Amino acid sequence: MSSKIPPDDCAQLVTALGNSDFPAKLLNALQVICQPDHLSFVHLAIDDKASYLFSANREKSIIHPELQQLYLSTYYQYDPNRALLDDAYPPNTTTLLRLRPEEIDNGGYRQLWYEKMGIVDRLSIIYKADKGLYCLNLFRNKSHFETEALQRIESEKHLLTALVTKHSRMSGDLSSFMTRETQINTLIARLSTINASLSTREKEVGARILLGMNSEGIALDLGIKTHSVHTYRKRAYSRMNISSQNELFALCLTIF
Repeated sequence: MSSKIPPDDCAQLVTALGNSDFPAKLLNALQVICQPDHLSFVHLAIDDKASYLFSANREKSIIHPELQQLYLSTYYQYDPNRALLDDAYPPNTTTLLRLRPEEIDNGGYRQLWYEKMGIVDRLSIIYKADKGLYCLNLFRNKSHFETEALQRIESEKHLLTALVTKHSRMSGDLSSFMTRETQINTLIARLSTINASLSTREKEVGARILLGMNSEGIALDLGIKTHSVHTYRKRAYSRMNISSQNELFALCLTIF
């Protein structure tokens, strides 16, 4: 296995910058140095927002987009990569971090990873810029990354950071399934699957709880009073036989 991305693959990646086939070409090029099963490129912002910029899967390692949305809407809050948002880490720096399921403290995030997505290891190339962190995440589904693979990625991290950030800035808008409106609609559909008796307003409130919004934010977003949000939340929880936000997150994982 080569320690570097071959020149021909680098040339293809440069040519594909800004085009829809870039993520697949990137995943293919990385097979030479670390054999990831899946990759994603995410921006974690300092204002507590997360954006998926792109992702790619090997043919036998398809991760359902709705599971990606659960990360984007809820579980990104528990991603250890966010520790680099701290002011102690200077901007315009690139860092390589590793994460395995047994190192995840939050039970729901660990379940999303290990039980639902089947992930056993992750390498993140993190670039601090644009009021947040650009994270190129490389995943394995069956085996851990070998020491040699970590060393190869470490040696290529600056090249990869330059390529993926350039592609993101050239390609424009995020894919439609990652917009906020689509996130909310997907979460509403998931709540309907969990319990068909939920009212429209109860699902609207529940979806925004899953997005991590507080009661005041939900009230402003829906144009209702805060005490009404509390009422709809209480009714929704009662219908679903739960009593907390964490139980709501767990329910959303059970339908896959």
